[in-house]
Formats: sequence, C-alpha cells, structure tokens
Amino acid sequence: MNPRHIRNSLKVKTSGRSWIALAIFLAAIIAAYIGATRPAQADAKPTRTTQDGVYTEDQAKLGKATYSQNCASCHMDDLSGSGQALPLVGDAFTQTWEGQTVDDLFELIHTTMPQDKPGNLTPDQVVSVVAYLLQSNKFPSGKDELKSDADYLKNILITTQKPSGN
Repeated sequence: MNPRHIRNSLKVKTSGRSWIALAIFLAAIIAAYIGATRPAQADAKPTRTTQDGVYTEDQAKLGKATYSQNCASCHMDDLSGSGQALPLVGDAFTQTWEGQTVDDLFELIHTTMPQDKPGNLTPDQVVSVVAYLLQSNKFPSGKDELKSDADYLKNILITTQKPSGN
C-alpha cells in the first residue's frame, strides 16, 4: 500500500456537528489529562462546589469585559463557540467540566488561551473569566470573589448537582 492510499483512506468526511463533538471530546481529554498529571494529595477532595456561590456578580461583570476583548472572537459573544472553538455555555460546558475542579478550568484557560497568544492573560483576568463562565452557566454567585490561588481553586468542584436538602 502506498503512502498516498493510506493518507486518503484516513480522511473522514465530517459535518459541523461532528467537529463540535470532536472538540468537546478533546476538551474532556485535556481536562482529564490536567487532573491526571497533578501530584496526588492524600485523599484530598474539594470542600466546596460551584453551587456554593464561589464568585461575585462584580467579578463576573469584569470577566465578561475580559472575555469580550480576548475570547469572543473565537467563542462568540454568546459563548456558543465556532469552528474549533468550543461552546462555553450549556450542555457542552457542563458535560466537559462536571466533576473537574475550578482550578482545572483556570489552568486550561491560563495556559492555552487566547489561542493566538496562550498565557497572555494575567491570573486575575483568567479568574474573572472563570467567574463569567460560571455565571453564564447559571451557577449561583456569592459574596466572596474567586481567588487565583491554585490551592484555593482545587477545593472547588464544578458540578450541576445541588446540595441535598435544597
């Protein structure tokens, strides 16, 4: 078999939805990789969740401005995604990030975004964008701001599950 035949046999025709599904799958793999490559802490489990109001409205408002300047050109103003840029709202977001920590999301944004200038955002800008993403995905706000400290963010689990009794 010649190399051209092999290369042509590997080509797959995909629809726009297939690309979105592939992008969501790749984001999930990246998120899982980030979690798997971190040093394990002895039975350390997040003590808070995104249902606990872990950001403020003002912080999310600042994050929206940062998002508009640095992210919307790829992920769209409404966070719906476009092309290879994943949707950052709705089922696409929650399916990708459910069970991960806020630090996992923070680190992915901080080290890989914006795509044309990875790592260009300051930790405070990234944490405000995270607050905006949480707000956009209908996680409740609270009275305390998110901090850009990794140990703090590792203790917040992203989950749509409401605490029992609520």
